[in-house]
Amino acid sequence: MTFSVKRYDKSDFYETFSKWLLNHNFPLINDLVLPENVFVCSVDEVPCYCIWIYFTDSKLAWIAFPASNPNVSYKKRVNGLSYLINYVCDYAKKKKILSIITTSGTESVIESLIKNQFEIGDRNINHYTRKL
Repeated sequence: MTFSVKRYDKSDFYETFSKWLLNHNFPLINDLVLPENVFVCSVDEVPCYCIWIYFTDSKLAWIAFPASNPNVSYKKRVNGLSYLINYVCDYAKKKKILSIITTSGTESVIESLIKNQFEIGDRNINHYTRKL
C-alpha cells in the first residue's frame, strides 16, 4: 500500500468530507468555518483520510476535523492518518510555523498524534464555543 497526500480546495472536497462525517454519525461542519484548503491522504489513489489546517497571524497553526473514508477498510488505511499528520507538519514547517495545536478524544487520532511527536497539553479541560 502506498500513501500519498494532496491539497484540495474546500469547494472540491467539502461534499466528500460531509459524506464521510454522516457515514460515521458525526455532526456536519459548516463549510463557512473551514479553511480554504484540506489535505487528503490516499492509499493506492483512493482517499482514506483528510485533515484541515488553520493558519493564524502568528507562528501557530491548528489542525482539526480529521475524518476517514468509511468505504476504505481500516486494514488498508492503517498508518494513513499518521502519514497525513506527518505530511501536514512538514508542510507547516516549510510555511515557518513553529507549533501546531489540536484537540482529540479519539484514541486512534491520539495514537497518530503521539507517533508524530505531539505532546499532551492541558488535561481535564473543556473547550468552549460560541456561535455568533
